[in-house]
Amino acid sequence: MENILERYEYKYLVPERQVPAIREAARATSKIDKYAGPDGTYRIRSLYFDTDRFDLFQANEREQVDRFKLRARTYPGKESPVFLEVKRRVVDVIVKTRAAVPAASWRDVLAGRSAALSALSAGARSGAQRFLAPYHRHHMRPVLLVDYEREAYISEIDSYSRLTFDRKIVVQPKETLDFDADPRRWRAIDHTAQTRTIEPVCVLELKFERRPPRWMSALVQRLGLVRYSFSKYCYGVTAELSLPETRSPA
Repeated sequence: MENILERYEYKYLVPERQVPAIREAARATSKIDKYAGPDGTYRIRSLYFDTDRFDLFQANEREQVDRFKLRARTYPGKESPVFLEVKRRVVDVIVKTRAAVPAASWRDVLAGRSAALSALSAGARSGAQRFLAPYHRHHMRPVLLVDYEREAYISEIDSYSRLTFDRKIVVQPKETLDFDADPRRWRAIDHTAQTRTIEPVCVLELKFERRPPRWMSALVQRLGLVRYSFSKYCYGVTAELSLPETRSPA
């Protein structure tokens, strides 16, 4: 299966003390994501790719108007395929393509092996090729694992809108094509040293097509929320390159 989605994503760093009010507003229009566990959350783990010169990271740092990221995504604790994703940003619009490929053969797909590609559905093959084109053209390599907890709400009154809270965001360098992690190497990037805040925060994302729903706009105005640029990949690279050797507790 291939998904192509065009949307806007507005991000905010919100204090945990504001989360109950935001959650209450979300529940008035939305339902909890069906993939959530009993506690209302699920984990996401992504393997990000970049060039030897970190060109994708640098494009984001320069706020280049047309830029993209490549990542492979899985969901710890769940049996699922691996999702090959290209996330392109053109000014303020996000265009995301996603291809679900079998977990047992995703490395063969990345290698461009014909047998692995032929075994995919037509949609998944198309999505995989959208990933493979920049992957091979720019000689991408695995760079960073990003792992976090997500609490997500899906609107029941809009054609497409989502509200998510991301917490416990941790990263570690990764140079091999797998999602295995060393529990001693995780580094938290949603701490106050990185977010420059004086109290614990989480990353709030509002995602929608064309224009924000009225309930989202009202929420932002009522709480005085201010948009904040927060790329998990770029914050992770910055943390690994520049922050002291402080790791997340095992």
